[in-house]
Amino acid sequence: MRSQPSPKLQALLKDFQQIASMSGYLNHSFDPPQLRLFFTLYGRVMVASPEQGLALTPQLQAWCEALAIRLREGSSATIMQPQIQVSAPQTMPDGRDYLVATLTFNTKVTDTSYLRIRTAILAAYQDAVKMREVGFEMEAAVPAVEEAPTAGNESVPAPGEDRPS
Repeated sequence: MRSQPSPKLQALLKDFQQIASMSGYLNHSFDPPQLRLFFTLYGRVMVASPEQGLALTPQLQAWCEALAIRLREGSSATIMQPQIQVSAPQTMPDGRDYLVATLTFNTKVTDTSYLRIRTAILAAYQDAVKMREVGFEMEAAVPAVEEAPTAGNESVPAPGEDRPS
């Protein structure tokens, strides 16, 4: 006789379903004391034309591969290696073009592995939402880390400035 999933596992499932709804979906099965999760994550980027979509395909593939590595590392390899599929450029009914990458991955969740898996998956889905909203420009918009000025550079005036008295 198969035992019923614990209320805790049922609550964990609801939490993961909510995360997956951000940019994909989730299938599951209970295998007490574990919860098996099968995720599909969509990374979509809008493009100006099918030609631009083709040109951005390698960048989208690289984004997916980096996301897959972060999922594995963030979950201490509890998440299995994602499968990645990048579509050809597609056109929406309104005429706009886009690329879609699909990552499918699975994991088993227990009461003890929940937090690290949740953290890794939440970050991945948030990255997908950011890309859908901003595109690849988001990486260019991140400011570079500025070095703290050295003691010698503080007193040098910028060109066209007067030296403070």
